[in-house]
Amino acid sequence: MAGIKHDAPQVPSPLRVMFYFESTGWFNTTGEEKTNEILPVLNEIIASWRENGSELLGTIDRDILTAGHAGSAGWHASFLYNVPDLQTVADMTNSFRATGLDKYFRLEAVIGRPFFLLEK
Repeated sequence: MAGIKHDAPQVPSPLRVMFYFESTGWFNTTGEEKTNEILPVLNEIIASWRENGSELLGTIDRDILTAGHAGSAGWHASFLYNVPDLQTVADMTNSFRATGLDKYFRLEAVIGRPFFLLEK
């Protein structure tokens, strides 16, 4: 049985990045805090990601069949981006720390590449 020749994966440019987004302290805030303090900062961060050379490819929100804390999956939503370089990925995750949003949300980046059997 012949196998598929599988050389070392090539790091793509731009990077393919999945950001896992989890609500943490969000559940312990009031509606007023969410509307007046947290969401405006989150919206500013997302807008800045549009300006840093990253391209949003798609999102998934798990809220159709879940409610409340993320549970064992560890995330509520995921965002798939093409990102120009590793420093930009670090800047994107750091934006939650720099603005204090890490008190309410956890953001984790996973770097990969397009799946070779589906995307060429």
